[in-house]
Amino acid sequence: MINDSHVHMGNKHCEKEDFIRKLDKAGVSSALLMSFFPKCFGTDFSMTDAPEDRLGMLLEWAAAYPDRIIPFHWIDPLEDGIFEEIDKAVEANISGFKAICNRYYPGDDLPMRVWEYVAIKRKPILFHSGILYSDSPSSIYNRPVCFEPVQDVPNLRFAMAHVSWPWCDECIAVYGKWAYTKSRKTSELFIDAPPGTPLMYRKDTLSKLYGFEFSIEDNILFGTDTFHYDPEKSGRVISIDNHIFDEIGITQVQREKYFGRNFNRFIGI
Repeated sequence: MINDSHVHMGNKHCEKEDFIRKLDKAGVSSALLMSFFPKCFGTDFSMTDAPEDRLGMLLEWAAAYPDRIIPFHWIDPLEDGIFEEIDKAVEANISGFKAICNRYYPGDDLPMRVWEYVAIKRKPILFHSGILYSDSPSSIYNRPVCFEPVQDVPNLRFAMAHVSWPWCDECIAVYGKWAYTKSRKTSELFIDAPPGTPLMYRKDTLSKLYGFEFSIEDNILFGTDTFHYDPEKSGRVISIDNHIFDEIGITQVQREKYFGRNFNRFIGI
């Protein structure tokens, strides 16, 4: 079983049936599919700015393939009406939420209140972390240490994507802080590991994650960061990661957690 934790709808037209065919070609059981980008990213990155339209299309796809598409609604915590938007998404059976901190720190007052509200609704959040390839100088908001306050949100399950490349060591340290203090917390931190770590860094990063003194094996997620699904890229990432796992001695049980079982825990199954 392979579950992909990081898939975008993107900004191009794609039929849901074609999306499922691509999952089948890649041998992927299910995909965490994110809605189109919020309007703060500009029209180049989304087919629509309206939150209800973005949510509606995502939920239409998920309703057609409920066992294959796990819908995550992309939210902007600074947008007017954000709490009502979350309510509507939860009422419509959303599986979780996605956020990129492109002009605010995750620990700022309003974003923290939004994360707390999502936690009350018992939904997980997938955060971008690490450098942000965008036109604005926004990567500073996504340094791993900026997510330290999020660890203190009661009952929140959240994931930091891309192992925060190029700050992978810092990301591992932030995970270590959560693991060291987790007996006093009710949050749970996952590390989402789609490329973002370029190939030249990937073996080093996975070796450090699995060699860290605080075990990562129950809290690491496989993902591809593809748009509309790309079975060729997915196949490459699966092959590369398995080759690295062979070299560093990762067991079959650990691989099952990485490629599937941890994903189910993250989304609440």
